[in-house]
Amino acid sequence: MDKKERWELTWVVFVLALFVIVGVATAPLDGNVGGVPQEISQIPPNAKVDNVLVTAYQYYFNLSEHGPDVNSVEEIGNTTNDFYYNILVAHPGDWMNLTMVAGPETATTNFFFPLYGDKITDVQIVPGLTGYAVFPVPNETGVYTFVNGEYDGPWFSYQEGNMIVIPTSGYSSPASISKYITTTHEAFTSALVGDPYNPRIYVENSTMSPNLYVVADDYNVLNGTIPGPTFVVKADSSISLNMYVPTPKGDHNYLYNYSTTGKAAPDKGIVAGIYAVWWNGTITPVETSNLTYNSHMEFTFNAKAPAYLYGVIYPVFYNYDLDGMSSTLTGEQMGYVMSLWGTIIVES
Repeated sequence: MDKKERWELTWVVFVLALFVIVGVATAPLDGNVGGVPQEISQIPPNAKVDNVLVTAYQYYFNLSEHGPDVNSVEEIGNTTNDFYYNILVAHPGDWMNLTMVAGPETATTNFFFPLYGDKITDVQIVPGLTGYAVFPVPNETGVYTFVNGEYDGPWFSYQEGNMIVIPTSGYSSPASISKYITTTHEAFTSALVGDPYNPRIYVENSTMSPNLYVVADDYNVLNGTIPGPTFVVKADSSISLNMYVPTPKGDHNYLYNYSTTGKAAPDKGIVAGIYAVWWNGTITPVETSNLTYNSHMEFTFNAKAPAYLYGVIYPVFYNYDLDGMSSTLTGEQMGYVMSLWGTIIVES
């Protein structure tokens, strides 16, 4: 081997070593797509673990969660589901063990979750394969947002969810909420200090009769964020939430939907409301009403649960079928979209 060949070999070895170093240093704490869930070894021996089956659809996450203290039960209308739409419920310090699959006839999606004080969870959810991820639940109660980081159609940016971290009993302490707010605000100005996707936080804990306001724009975004803003209120306070949604118009609004005749019109029969999130993960309706456009809908309730959801907490069917021209041959654009919702955290 002459001098030139030795330099070439040295350069190749150096580049390969550099790839290995970078890969090890930046590897996220997540699973191997289609592989063995080796990441479960990251979980401490005596940790409480919530096992979650994540099924990705176009454009929402179906999350079935089961653990020692939390089980997914969601009551919507006359239906009781054993899964959540775009929601996780967790207790501080627990661990989440996620198995991820794609639903039928779904494009590749992604589960992206830059958690506080942890590496990024970033897993591709590929049809026909299984992805895995584990991560610890933050020690501070609050609302932490995960997103679909993969384009799978025009509404992919609406495919976002909240992990609601509540105590095992009682309500979130002022100290814990203060840390959560501080870290979230830092995340808005410094990348990945916390979760930069967390919604805005409105603190309404200085009164026992707070008035909360959420207003949707023409894109069905409440107060400029998906999910809608997170409110912090005092336990036992008497709350009034006012919600306004303008009449849908134009193809940029998923509630402006095409019927079987190919003509678009605003969706009807959508239910909005307030839902209690209990310590064991059960979600129950408190007050509901049919969504009315161009009208200020008002919901009133007393803060007894550790957290609440507000708005339309289930995905709404969307179908773009102009003049009935969509087909498997020409192409179809449909799915289930959910954006008019948010979370309320209750403080002691």
